[in-house]
Amino acid sequence: MICIPIVGPTMAQALKDFDACQSLADIIELRLDLIADHDLPRLLKEAGKPCIVTNRCKTEGGQFKGSEEERIQVLRQAIDHGAAYIDIETSTPGPLLKSVLENKGNTQAILSHHDFTRTGDKLEPLYELMCQLPGDVLKIVTYAQDLNDNLTMFKLLARARKEEKKLIGLCMGDKGEISRILTLMMGGFLTFGALATGKESAPGQILAATLKHVYRVNELTAATKIFGVIGDPVSKSLGYLIHNRALRETGLPHVYVPFWVQNVTKFFNAFEPYISGLSVTMPFKEDIQKVLDEIDPVAQRMGAVNTVVRQNNRWVGHNTDGPGALQALTAHGDLQGKQVLILGAGGTAKAIGQEVVERGGQLTITYNRNREKAQALANELQCQLISIRAVDQQEVEVLINCSPVGMTPNINETPFPARLLKPNMVVFDSVYNPTETRLLKEAAEAGCQTISGLEFFINQAAAQFELWTGKPAPVPAMRQVLMDHLNRTP
Repeated sequence: MICIPIVGPTMAQALKDFDACQSLADIIELRLDLIADHDLPRLLKEAGKPCIVTNRCKTEGGQFKGSEEERIQVLRQAIDHGAAYIDIETSTPGPLLKSVLENKGNTQAILSHHDFTRTGDKLEPLYELMCQLPGDVLKIVTYAQDLNDNLTMFKLLARARKEEKKLIGLCMGDKGEISRILTLMMGGFLTFGALATGKESAPGQILAATLKHVYRVNELTAATKIFGVIGDPVSKSLGYLIHNRALRETGLPHVYVPFWVQNVTKFFNAFEPYISGLSVTMPFKEDIQKVLDEIDPVAQRMGAVNTVVRQNNRWVGHNTDGPGALQALTAHGDLQGKQVLILGAGGTAKAIGQEVVERGGQLTITYNRNREKAQALANELQCQLISIRAVDQQEVEVLINCSPVGMTPNINETPFPARLLKPNMVVFDSVYNPTETRLLKEAAEAGCQTISGLEFFINQAAAQFELWTGKPAPVPAMRQVLMDHLNRTP
């Protein structure tokens, strides 16, 4: 179930938000401590969904300012008015807690515990203590300081499911986001999703629309395979959009999630039993190799892995960056004998440069500040190296930008002077946000053939999907969801 918290701040806004909840929520939480001058009977009547009534005090992360007796009296009123659930904290003074639990009628009580600083290793004793109280649903929500804290919560959820206890188990914060996505498939009673940005009731809360339509959390089961992206950070990655759309389009009951990793060996050792495949982004494309059983020849040649696949109980590393770029480039002609200039000397430049050289392109790469790094790449690719300031002296038939210049938010920047763009040049920008960079706009105006980084991103992602699933990637759907997102984003 997806629960959407209604956080006010006014009665009028709460009533207005009910309409937007109807297609997204299975259950609604009324955060009365956040709704000024609330009319509880009216809220319960007009919610249109079963409601959890919550009246949180400041020490538990809420805003109720009255006494404990006054706070609990609101929950008693919720029981009197037939609320489906009330949320009452285990920190509530004993006599008040007992008075509510023994007189709750048909209302179910959610016994809740929150730790806004850590997760720790003492959740099981806490769970056992809470099981002794006469609640209907247990709720344990902690703060994830480390990605592995989610595994602590997953193990507790597995125990609760085995013991047939209803448990809401979640981790807060950016590192706890995966618990919000995966808790239902792990046995959790519900997950919380915000109605809109700015309406979150706890740190790390994901939009309810994203939980329902992108991650399909209500459809995940024990048969669901978990794929994901590892990186530091991963907040900018849009892989979750295209891969989850691809899984939905092909009828696969799997999910793709972001893993914010800071130590790749620690992550892999802990999460290996849970995952079936990974995308790998910076800074782990080289480090990931040390935990794999095998690396395919293309990735070996590039010295980098961007895709990890479980094959016959072995972990195999691949690289789809170069082939993805090559597919986009060769749609506009053969590279044999062409004068190709790559702007940049990082991992993307290396992956694409390998493909250019293998296809007979006459490659030159540029450097701006770090000549030593660029020289090492030029030596490896056995190609020419020039300073970015010397590009006006270079013959160019195919221009490839592998630098971040022109990426959102710096959309007015370009890595290449417009005066040097000539008709019939092929100009490929690996930047895909925005979909049309300043470089591509000026190239089109100069009569060049242009290739958006969107095609590169889609191609490499499609190859990843096919490696993981063995099914053809639904490329049009993947492209469309990415374009829709980028066009909506300011």
